[in-house]
Amino acid sequence: MANVFKLLSIAARTGRVTRRYPYEPPLVTEEFRGRVWIDENLCIGCGACVNACPSNALTIEEEGGRRVVRYFMGRCIFCWRCVDVCPTGAMKGTREFELSSDTLEDLIDDVVHTMARCASCGKPFATRRQLDYVRSRIGGPADKYLALGPECRRRRVLKAFETRFVGGGDEERMA
Repeated sequence: MANVFKLLSIAARTGRVTRRYPYEPPLVTEEFRGRVWIDENLCIGCGACVNACPSNALTIEEEGGRRVVRYFMGRCIFCWRCVDVCPTGAMKGTREFELSSDTLEDLIDDVVHTMARCASCGKPFATRRQLDYVRSRIGGPADKYLALGPECRRRRVLKAFETRFVGGGDEERMA
Protein backbone atom coordinates (compact mmCIF):
# COMPACT_ATOMS: atom_id res chain seq x y z
CA MET A 1 0.00 0.00 0.00
CA ALA A 2 2.93 2.31 0.64
CA ASN A 3 4.02 1.92 -2.99
CA VAL A 4 0.62 3.14 -4.21
CA PHE A 5 0.88 6.34 -2.17
CA LYS A 6 4.44 6.84 -3.36
CA LEU A 7 3.33 6.52 -7.03
CA LEU A 8 0.42 8.91 -6.46
CA SER A 9 2.69 11.53 -4.92
CA ILE A 10 5.12 11.27 -7.88
CA ALA A 11 2.25 11.53 -10.37
CA ALA A 12 0.83 14.57 -8.57
CA ARG A 13 4.18 16.39 -8.80
CA THR A 14 4.91 15.41 -12.42
CA GLY A 15 1.49 15.96 -13.91
CA ARG A 16 0.14 14.29 -17.02
CA VAL A 17 2.86 12.88 -19.29
CA THR A 18 0.76 11.19 -21.97
CA ARG A 19 -1.05 12.86 -24.84
CA ARG A 20 -4.79 12.55 -25.35
CA TYR A 21 -4.48 10.97 -28.79
CA PRO A 22 -6.44 11.27 -31.09
CA TYR A 23 -7.72 14.53 -29.57
CA GLU A 24 -4.20 15.98 -29.44
CA PRO A 25 -1.58 15.48 -32.14
CA PRO A 26 1.00 12.81 -31.28
CA LEU A 27 4.62 13.64 -30.65
CA VAL A 28 6.45 12.62 -33.83
CA THR A 29 10.20 13.26 -33.82
CA GLU A 30 12.39 13.92 -36.88
CA GLU A 31 13.83 10.39 -36.57
CA PHE A 32 10.39 8.79 -36.86
CA ARG A 33 9.86 6.76 -40.03
CA GLY A 34 6.43 6.44 -41.58
CA ARG A 35 5.09 5.40 -44.96
CA VAL A 36 6.93 5.89 -48.21
CA TRP A 37 5.58 8.19 -50.91
CA ILE A 38 6.47 7.61 -54.59
CA ASP A 39 6.68 10.61 -56.92
CA GLU A 40 5.27 9.28 -60.20
CA ASN A 41 6.94 12.07 -62.18
CA LEU A 42 10.42 11.08 -60.99
CA CYS A 43 10.09 7.28 -60.90
CA ILE A 44 11.81 5.58 -63.85
CA GLY A 45 10.76 2.02 -62.99
CA CYS A 46 14.33 0.72 -62.65
CA GLY A 47 13.53 -1.63 -59.75
CA ALA A 48 16.34 -0.54 -57.42
CA CYS A 49 13.78 -0.02 -54.66
CA VAL A 50 12.33 -3.49 -55.21
CA ASN A 51 15.77 -5.09 -54.88
CA ALA A 52 16.45 -3.20 -51.64
CA CYS A 53 13.10 -3.90 -49.94
CA PRO A 54 13.57 -6.60 -47.26
CA SER A 55 9.84 -7.11 -46.62
CA ASN A 56 8.73 -7.33 -50.28
CA ALA A 57 6.42 -4.36 -49.84
CA LEU A 58 7.62 -3.18 -53.25
CA THR A 59 7.13 -5.41 -56.28
CA ILE A 60 7.37 -5.15 -60.06
CA GLU A 61 4.91 -6.76 -62.46
CA GLU A 62 5.29 -6.70 -66.23
CA GLU A 63 2.24 -7.29 -68.36
CA GLY A 64 1.01 -6.16 -71.75
CA GLY A 65 3.83 -3.72 -72.52
CA ARG A 66 3.58 -2.11 -69.08
CA ARG A 67 5.69 -2.27 -65.94
CA VAL A 68 3.88 -1.66 -62.65
CA VAL A 69 5.83 -0.73 -59.53
CA ARG A 70 3.52 -1.62 -56.63
CA TYR A 71 3.92 -0.42 -53.04
CA PHE A 72 1.84 -2.30 -50.45
CA MET A 73 1.91 -0.41 -47.15
CA GLY A 74 0.58 -3.42 -45.25
CA ARG A 75 3.92 -5.22 -45.68
CA CYS A 76 6.20 -2.20 -45.26
CA ILE A 77 8.45 -2.15 -42.19
CA PHE A 78 9.36 1.52 -42.79
CA CYS A 79 13.09 0.91 -43.05
CA TRP A 80 13.39 3.43 -45.92
CA ARG A 81 16.01 1.40 -47.76
CA CYS A 82 14.09 2.18 -50.94
CA VAL A 83 14.52 5.89 -50.24
CA ASP A 84 18.27 5.42 -49.87
CA VAL A 85 18.79 3.52 -53.14
CA CYS A 86 16.44 5.38 -55.50
CA PRO A 87 18.68 6.96 -58.18
CA THR A 88 16.21 9.73 -59.06
CA GLY A 89 14.91 10.61 -55.59
CA ALA A 90 11.39 9.44 -56.47
CA MET A 91 11.01 7.63 -53.14
CA LYS A 92 10.36 9.96 -50.22
CA GLY A 93 10.04 9.00 -46.58
CA THR A 94 7.20 10.61 -44.64
CA ARG A 95 6.18 10.82 -40.98
CA GLU A 96 2.69 9.51 -41.81
CA PHE A 97 1.72 6.52 -39.69
CA GLU A 98 -2.08 6.56 -39.52
CA LEU A 99 -2.64 4.03 -42.29
CA SER A 100 -5.72 2.13 -41.14
CA SER A 101 -8.37 1.61 -43.80
CA ASP A 102 -11.54 -0.33 -44.50
CA THR A 103 -10.35 -1.47 -47.93
CA LEU A 104 -7.16 -3.13 -49.05
CA GLU A 105 -6.93 -0.93 -52.15
CA ASP A 106 -6.26 2.12 -49.96
CA LEU A 107 -2.97 0.51 -48.88
CA ILE A 108 -1.67 -0.02 -52.43
CA ASP A 109 0.10 2.56 -54.60
CA ASP A 110 0.85 1.73 -58.24
CA VAL A 111 3.17 3.52 -60.63
CA VAL A 112 2.60 2.41 -64.22
CA HIS A 113 5.32 2.71 -66.87
CA THR A 114 5.24 1.98 -70.59
CA MET A 115 7.95 -0.36 -71.79
CA ALA A 116 10.47 0.40 -74.51
CA ARG A 117 10.89 -2.27 -77.15
CA CYS A 118 14.14 -3.47 -78.66
CA ALA A 119 14.81 -1.79 -82.01
CA SER A 120 16.06 -5.10 -83.42
CA CYS A 121 13.78 -7.87 -82.11
CA GLY A 122 10.84 -5.91 -80.65
CA LYS A 123 10.88 -7.47 -77.16
CA PRO A 124 10.15 -5.14 -74.21
CA PHE A 125 13.24 -4.74 -72.01
CA ALA A 126 13.14 -1.47 -70.02
CA THR A 127 10.85 1.46 -69.34
CA ARG A 128 10.98 4.49 -71.60
CA ARG A 129 11.77 6.73 -68.64
CA GLN A 130 14.62 4.46 -67.62
CA LEU A 131 16.16 4.71 -71.09
CA ASP A 132 15.75 8.50 -71.10
CA TYR A 133 17.45 8.65 -67.68
CA VAL A 134 20.40 6.54 -68.87
CA ARG A 135 20.62 8.52 -72.12
CA SER A 136 20.83 11.78 -70.15
CA ARG A 137 23.65 10.33 -68.03
CA ILE A 138 25.70 8.57 -70.73
CA GLY A 139 24.83 9.72 -74.24
CA GLY A 140 27.58 9.81 -76.86
CA PRO A 141 28.71 6.64 -78.60
CA ALA A 142 26.74 4.31 -76.30
CA ASP A 143 23.51 5.95 -77.45
CA LYS A 144 23.16 3.60 -80.43
CA TYR A 145 23.09 0.59 -78.09
CA LEU A 146 20.45 1.97 -75.73
CA ALA A 147 17.59 1.13 -78.08
CA LEU A 148 18.58 -2.55 -78.05
CA GLY A 149 17.54 -5.19 -75.55
CA PRO A 150 20.24 -7.04 -73.59
CA GLU A 151 20.43 -10.03 -75.97
CA CYS A 152 20.54 -7.95 -79.15
CA ARG A 153 23.01 -5.51 -77.55
CA ARG A 154 25.31 -8.39 -76.64
CA ARG A 155 25.19 -9.75 -80.20
CA ARG A 156 25.84 -6.30 -81.70
CA VAL A 157 28.81 -5.62 -79.39
CA LEU A 158 30.33 -9.05 -80.09
CA LYS A 159 29.90 -8.45 -83.82
CA ALA A 160 31.63 -5.07 -83.51
CA PHE A 161 34.57 -6.65 -81.66
CA GLU A 162 34.76 -9.43 -84.20
CA THR A 163 34.81 -6.93 -87.07
CA ARG A 164 37.46 -4.78 -85.44
CA PHE A 165 39.87 -7.35 -84.05
CA VAL A 166 39.34 -10.43 -86.23
CA GLY A 167 38.72 -8.63 -89.47
CA GLY A 168 35.06 -9.13 -90.15
CA GLY A 169 34.89 -12.87 -89.71
CA ASP A 170 37.18 -13.69 -92.66
CA GLU A 171 37.66 -17.46 -92.47
CA GLU A 172 41.03 -17.33 -94.31
CA ARG A 173 42.61 -15.19 -91.61
CA MET A 174 41.28 -17.41 -88.86
CA ALA A 175 42.64 -20.62 -90.44
